[in-house]
Parts: sequence; structure tokens; C-alpha cells
Amino acid sequence: MDRSVDQSETLFGDFESVWQGIQAETTQNRDFVTHDSFGDANDRFDQWDGFDGLNTHRDPSLGDYMFEDDNPFTELANPYDEGVKIMREGGNLSLAALAFEAAVQKDPDHMGAWTALGQAQAQNEKESPAIRALEHALKLDPNNLEALMGLAVSYTNEGYDSTAYRTLERWVATKYPSLIKAPLSSQDDEIGFTDRHALHEKVTDLFIQAAQLSPHGEQMDPDVQVGLGVLFYGAEEYDKAVDCFGAALASTEEGSTNRQEELHLLWNRLGATLANSGRSEEAIDAYSRALEMRPNFVRARYNLGVSCINIGCYEEAAQHLLGALAMHRITEKEGLEKARQVVGDNNMTDAKLEAMITQNQSTNLYDTLRRVFAQMERRDLQELVGPGMNLDEMRQHFEF
Repeated sequence: MDRSVDQSETLFGDFESVWQGIQAETTQNRDFVTHDSFGDANDRFDQWDGFDGLNTHRDPSLGDYMFEDDNPFTELANPYDEGVKIMREGGNLSLAALAFEAAVQKDPDHMGAWTALGQAQAQNEKESPAIRALEHALKLDPNNLEALMGLAVSYTNEGYDSTAYRTLERWVATKYPSLIKAPLSSQDDEIGFTDRHALHEKVTDLFIQAAQLSPHGEQMDPDVQVGLGVLFYGAEEYDKAVDCFGAALASTEEGSTNRQEELHLLWNRLGATLANSGRSEEAIDAYSRALEMRPNFVRARYNLGVSCINIGCYEEAAQHLLGALAMHRITEKEGLEKARQVVGDNNMTDAKLEAMITQNQSTNLYDTLRRVFAQMERRDLQELVGPGMNLDEMRQHFEF
């Protein structure tokens, strides 16, 4: 299906005819991949940070959530509201996570705070604590649809494929119980006794049935489409996944995945899927849409640079990667100022404050930028790349 992702109204396009084709092909073709890697993902730079895990034959056993020490948000009367505000304004994700940590420490039964904590950690590229937080949210409410869908995505990102499929099965059983005709797959099943391809087939069929409950175009359940997109992505059926993420964006029905504050994430997922299907130019359009909605969305800027690499536009790639680094610096600076406001006159050193907002900082940007400069045969610039690098010096060579 050839469509531009640059305009949301064209995303829906001829989706109904495409959807009929998806149903027919999925019914007839169950030739799922038997290897553990995701094909082209190994030959390309990382796209969506996740959906490229290689450890597909193990279940997660991550234990309880581990809280950060020296959390200044514990002094606030309502840290949950502060975390929500930081997230809504596109602020520092590490600070938002600290606010939600303080909220659940004050009220361990605050399901919304546990869910928000998991979402903040996932967006901050910290999947393990995200999974721990979302699993705790499910202990408080096993029917938490938002936590179930978030967990399915995080499990997929970490390579826990079978657990992701079972979680999606729980999601559809919770929202569409009339579709369930047999007992759910046990979360305690040993992976060695689970045919994950058969499980994938079973859950995909359930989601297709759920989609058929509202088959009329823009009224499709967007969360069903996202779940299907995750399932098709896991089977390397990228074009089908693109159609599903596109349908979620085009849907006029409200779900947890297409709320206004979540749309930048959905556009980024669409971009990553397009990139993995070899459609880098369309991926660039999708990432650009994500950045229009959330200019400080570093991951989308990084992915935009990666797509430029994949089509050989190295100078543009360098500009986007340097722009992502500049965004990171701005967000860190804003986060540092916010942390000082929260701490007030407490005896906390600048070093501790900086550690709060730069926890688990990824080296992906630096590593990828070095590879770009190597492709450009600019060893002089390559040697300048690393934590604390002088971005102003780079402005002599690139506009960003």
C-alpha cells in the first residue's frame, strides 16, 4: 500500500481493502520466522529503541522495583501531579520518574502512579524498571489495560516474545471477553513447553477478531491496531505492522495509545516500522511528525538521523544526531534547574543533582555519530565525539 505518512488524513486511505487482504493473508500464511533475530534489524542501525531484541526464548524475572536514593520529590505534598506536569510539558524523563517513584512510596497502592512510572521509564529507554513498575500496577489491578499494553511493548523491546504474546492475550481478554473461547495461556508456562509460533498465531487471530468488531474505518479501536502492529512486527511482517500503526493514527476513537500526549510515540513507532521495511523516506516523514508534536523528543531525532544514514545522506544524518545531542543538553539543563527548585535549600550537591537527571544515559548517539563521521572520512571530527563534547565547535561544520 503506497501512502504518504506526511498527512494524517491520508494515513487511513484505502485501509479497509488493505485490512481485508491482511485478514486473508494471515489466515492462509502462517509461515512465521524460525530464527531469533529480526532480519534487517541486524543490518541497520537501531530504529525504535526496542522491537529489536534477540533474546526470544526466555521469560522475565526482574524482581521488585528498585528505587533511587536521595529523591527530592519525597518532600513534595503531591509528587504525582508534578510528574504528570513534567511529562505533559516534555520535560526531563529522569525527573518525571523520580516524581512518580516518590508518589508510589507515599502511596504504594497508587495504581496510576505505578503505571505512569512504567511509562516514564520506558520512554527514558529503561525497559527493566519500566517492566517492574508496570507489573506492580497489574498486581494492583489485573485489568489495567494501559499497563497491559505498555508491558507488551516493553516485553517485545526486551526480547520476551512469548510473554509479550501472553500479555496481549490478557489485554484482549480483558477488553473483549466475549472473544475468549478457551482458557488463557498460563503466565507460568515454561517457555520450553510453549510453541511460541502457535501462541503468536492464536493471539493474532484474537486481535483480528477484535478488529472485526468495529470494521468501519476510522471507528476502529486504535489500541487493537497497536497490538496487531506489535504482533506483526514480531513476525517481521513489517508492511502489515505499518498498516496497523497507520490505522491507529487515523482512528477517531479514543484509546490509550492515540491520546494527544501519546501521539508522538505512535508516530515514532510507525517511523521505525517503515524504516525496518526499507521505506526510509516515509520513515523520515513519520519521525518529522513526531518532532512537530514534541520538538524535544530525542529518540525521534536520533531515529531520523539513522534513516538518513540508511539512504546515504551522511551530512544530514550528522546534523540530526548533533541536533539530538543539543536537545539532550537543553533537557538536562532544564532538568537541573527543576531539580534545584524541588530541592530548595536542602544540602544536595550539584553532582548529585546532575546524577539524578542523567541516570543511565545512552551512548547510542555518540556511537552512531562516530560511525557517521567515519563514513564521511572525517577522522578529525570523529575524535571529538564523546560525553562533554563541544557542540559549538561542531556548529562550524554543520547547521543544527
